[in-house]
Amino acid sequence: MKGGIFMVAVKKIVVFSLFYFGITSLLLSNTDVAFASEGNTNKVDNKTIQSIVSVIKVAGGISAGYFYVSNPGQNTSDDAFLLSNLLVEISSADETLPVGFVGAFGETSTPSILDTPENNTDLKIEYASLTLKHIDKMVIEVGLLQPNSGFENTYTFNNKNVILGAVASQQPYNAYGARVNYDMNEISIWGGYYKDRLDDEEYNSPDYAWEIGVSGSIAENDFSIYNYHIGGQRNLLGAVIERSIGSIDLAFNIDYWNWDNQMKGIYGSRSSIGAVFYVCPNLGKLSIPFRFEYITQDESQIYIENPDTHRIYAATFIPTWHFNENIYARAEAAYVKADGAFADKEGTLKDNRINLAFEIGFTF
Repeated sequence: MKGGIFMVAVKKIVVFSLFYFGITSLLLSNTDVAFASEGNTNKVDNKTIQSIVSVIKVAGGISAGYFYVSNPGQNTSDDAFLLSNLLVEISSADETLPVGFVGAFGETSTPSILDTPENNTDLKIEYASLTLKHIDKMVIEVGLLQPNSGFENTYTFNNKNVILGAVASQQPYNAYGARVNYDMNEISIWGGYYKDRLDDEEYNSPDYAWEIGVSGSIAENDFSIYNYHIGGQRNLLGAVIERSIGSIDLAFNIDYWNWDNQMKGIYGSRSSIGAVFYVCPNLGKLSIPFRFEYITQDESQIYIENPDTHRIYAATFIPTWHFNENIYARAEAAYVKADGAFADKEGTLKDNRINLAFEIGFTF
């Protein structure tokens, strides 16, 4: 079954690649393209076509590997070969245009350290939006948008780690709506309103959501403070700070979740707080990222749906070899400690879990 899923994904990649390069070659060929209308032949200058192609930028990435998790739960597989990420992004390259665009399709199968590995072969539009610019330092985005919350990226070839962390596991995913950004020198503020989620099951498909935040740079520290409200359910208040000291990259992310008043009485406690510290020494082509996490959720069940799991500890080690700026190979080992949060294949509750992964990735 795993082999069949992998081959389906490979075939889709090959078909898209042939289609894209075929169209590009046709547009850039030396043959004039002619259209007939009412007996008259109008030739389109190839330079015009090339100028159109030149304002389109293509980027993205693909990654795949082997993933293993201990104590996966009763009747659940503990390992899988995953096409962990596939993303092809097309965007406008001309920054002088009053309207920009970005769109991406693909899939992501990367689990968090609290989940088990499982392939996702549902290729779809991941995000797509139009951006109205040059309105007195204001930018308006409309469409299927990525959130501004958190440090880790949904598409994990952008991260220093293979598997999503525990804190990142509850941060919001893409949603349909609109967002306004206003720049003030090195400070930017934003506010967004959303209706539908890209993943219908995320947060049990709320009727609406909104976010506000501020980001910028002060004294060589990049920061972001965000508030993301899930209508009628819960609210996220968080912050990220990043900086580099020599060849070492550092980051800190803290999230505070609390249940909405409409959820009062359902859980034993109404809030949780999680913090994660990232440190990554870079030694030429070798980088050695570490991630350390602590979460206290008491009986809120926000991260793990077990009222007896009050605290979560996690440590992750990810040695990575960069063949060049686009190709990497990395291994990952993570240990998670959380009372009664996991179960072995016989269903016996366990307090810990080990995650192992090996992944190869290519970005473009």
